[in-house]
Amino acid sequence: MSGKISVVILAIILLPVLSLAQQGTVTGTITDEATGDAIAGANVILLGTNTGAAANNDGIYTIRNAPLGDYTLVVTAIGYSKTTAEVSISPGITKTVDIAMSVESVELSGLEVVAARARPRETPVAFTNVEKADMQFRLGSRDVPMILNTTPGVYATEQGGGAGDSRINIRGFDQRNVAVMINGVPVNDMENGWVYWSNWDGLGDATSSIQVQRGLGASNLSISSVGGTMNILTDAASHEKGASIKQEAGNGSFLKTTALYNTGLMENGFAATITAVRKTGKGIADQTWTNAWSYFGALSYNASDNHKFDLFIVGAPQRHGQRIYNQKIALWDNEFAVEAGVSQADADAVTERGVNYNPNWGPISAPENALKEYFNGKEHDIRDADVLMERENYFHKPQYNLNWYWKIKEDFHLTSVFYVSVGTGGYFGGDWIGSLNDGQIDFQTVYDKNSDNINPDYSATENQSTFVLRNSVNLHNWYGYIGTAKYRLSETMKLTFGVDLRQYKGEHWREVRNLIGGDYFINTSNKNPDYGANPELAVKRLGDKIAYHNDGLTRTYGGFAQIENSSGPLTVFGSLSLSQTGYKRVDYFNVNPSGSSGDKWETDWENFNGSTIKAGANYNINENVNVYGNVGRLSKAPIFDAVYNFNNTLYQNSINETINAIEAGTGYRSGKLFANANVYYTQWLDRSWTTSSRVAGESFYYLLAGIDALHTGIEFDTRYKATDMIELTGMASIGNWEWLDDVEAKFSPEATLDTIFVSNVYTDGLKVSDAAQKTYAAGITLRPTDDISANLTLKRFTDHYARFDPANRDDPTDRVQAWKIPDYNLVDFHARYALPLGGMNADIGFHVFNLLDTKHITDATDGGDHTAADAFVWMGLERRWNVSFNVAF
Repeated sequence: MSGKISVVILAIILLPVLSLAQQGTVTGTITDEATGDAIAGANVILLGTNTGAAANNDGIYTIRNAPLGDYTLVVTAIGYSKTTAEVSISPGITKTVDIAMSVESVELSGLEVVAARARPRETPVAFTNVEKADMQFRLGSRDVPMILNTTPGVYATEQGGGAGDSRINIRGFDQRNVAVMINGVPVNDMENGWVYWSNWDGLGDATSSIQVQRGLGASNLSISSVGGTMNILTDAASHEKGASIKQEAGNGSFLKTTALYNTGLMENGFAATITAVRKTGKGIADQTWTNAWSYFGALSYNASDNHKFDLFIVGAPQRHGQRIYNQKIALWDNEFAVEAGVSQADADAVTERGVNYNPNWGPISAPENALKEYFNGKEHDIRDADVLMERENYFHKPQYNLNWYWKIKEDFHLTSVFYVSVGTGGYFGGDWIGSLNDGQIDFQTVYDKNSDNINPDYSATENQSTFVLRNSVNLHNWYGYIGTAKYRLSETMKLTFGVDLRQYKGEHWREVRNLIGGDYFINTSNKNPDYGANPELAVKRLGDKIAYHNDGLTRTYGGFAQIENSSGPLTVFGSLSLSQTGYKRVDYFNVNPSGSSGDKWETDWENFNGSTIKAGANYNINENVNVYGNVGRLSKAPIFDAVYNFNNTLYQNSINETINAIEAGTGYRSGKLFANANVYYTQWLDRSWTTSSRVAGESFYYLLAGIDALHTGIEFDTRYKATDMIELTGMASIGNWEWLDDVEAKFSPEATLDTIFVSNVYTDGLKVSDAAQKTYAAGITLRPTDDISANLTLKRFTDHYARFDPANRDDPTDRVQAWKIPDYNLVDFHARYALPLGGMNADIGFHVFNLLDTKHITDATDGGDHTAADAFVWMGLERRWNVSFNVAF
């Protein structure tokens, strides 16, 4: 009996082994054939079976327990042509089948059409793609721009270190002059051009791909960029059912939970993807806490073979503490200040606070419920009973896109994008009220004074606040339509044309946020009431408007057309766009000089006609080498702030800015090596620069028109897959950006137009500031097994001149360059391990940013002496880590 039992036990043990021996395994990597980038999420199926797998973040797929025999592998991915490969599966054997996929060339996905995605060896512009796999491998929940510091021409920093407070600069142009698009829709503020990344907190979790086009780019929008275009595509609704949950943790009590669910393609033709993110933390720098949610949704409906609809929703309601005052170097670190060029005596004269110091808060002690705050239309308890923030950002800017892809006939497609964005929120601050010995704000003294301050002119029982905290409120309503038609004229020629229509209203005011112990505040900023006859109108309570109240209205109507011919190895294109941008301002606090009655002063529309003309060509010398070039001229309307002054008057002589650009480059592609090199020349003429002068004791605001700049440089990037386990990357960007001339500006006071004042600015030969003109990066990625990946990246930043206002260079004897920030190197480490977890896919991620804990300066403002001693700087964040655990099922 015991012998039979032994045989049974042995059979039970060997049966799974024998069964597995009758099956095989197929594995490999899915990549973009033109760029070599991994394609995360690609679906791989053995034709004729239900057996398959999805590629992971590194593009690696593994089909285990595959049935024996000869099969066709079918590989699909959004935006790529279906690809097949043959495989023979043998018992107990692992077969490796790597697959390179090509981008759909004839019928690009509608989303890629709208976003004007450049294509390797075809579109003649310099560009870099960052795919989802790389985002998930290297971003580590930082703001989206921070992953782009290994891209040629890009300089991104976290500035004060608050969540969402990052900025990006491309080829020396700040993000006001970089077109940022999400799913083909521009998101730059229509009044000042800025992009606030806190509005897109969590976007990295929903991003499927980022393409950075440098220079004028290939965008078909009616208004082109100057420095570059940043196209962000979010995940489409997945046709594969599944879900995942990811938990992250890091320095500063950072916690982040991300949940995702895909319905898969349902019988009614619908598919949906939903992502929700919750993020909290104390922050790395003191009191740069974050309290944020973000959400993303995609709904796809295949109505028929000729009609498809996609609905995208993305938003991030958030609050976060800010650190907005840069400081002298010695205040951050005395020893580092001396290394940076500050004398020992000057450094010793400053009390060191440490690199995590934040002056924008202060302690307070008050009875329970004595302090109330007002924002977003209602009253709230303060966030922390023991701390008052002097600066906090709060905003919610959801964006809704409805995309309709209509195949009118085989050679004529129309893509329509209808979008809406409604923004609510702002930031708050206060007047300078003194600080404590430890450098924090003395809110306690303010509270004690405000809570015992009877002013009988206004009330015998209530206390008047001398100082208050105020919200700077920014609301907007933004509507737009982008229609893009593609018509194939012949086998080789395509015509793309369409319209770009936008309408925007921004509402701006300040309001009382916190009375800091008092009951009311006196403010007479609104010039319309008669306070002598009605003194009570000066009494302001929580939520009442103070300081300013105005609306900015912007409308843009434009059209574009591009013709492209691809014949054999040669692709050429020419494009033209025309636009009209109009501005109107409505002021509720300034008195209309015309004497018309009413509670607002509304200007007429001020219109500017703009245009873009671009042409380029790409020639594929052979299957490995291509060369390209492009040239363009852009006539750009000035931004809203360069048309209307804050007092509701027009700046004199507002004119279009002109940008001339030339670019040439080459690329090399082989099985293991990908390399690109390009040169650029960008001339920016007649930049609109607002400034002021004091004449006879009175300040006058005017445009410093005619200031020109020249940006030239060379860029190089490469990727080399040395073996299946080792991949090397490199980047070099060497720029030379300078102001071209001295400027003489003439202006007249509004009241006396016959009086002409002359202002001179001496900028000829000064370096354009606020970004590293030379950047370098080198990286190595190791994949010893399919389940383990590790990356080490070195970045170097040099020739970075401190930011300065050219209008302040009014001394003809001062030709000294702005202070140059010390060069610095940063090392980042990333690792990922895929865990076997039953039938689910799981992985652990680990990041260390600034691995060597290098002390460095990322941003600086120049002082009058142009030295380290009088510069105000931001120190880069110290070493920090992020760890994640993700499981998909």
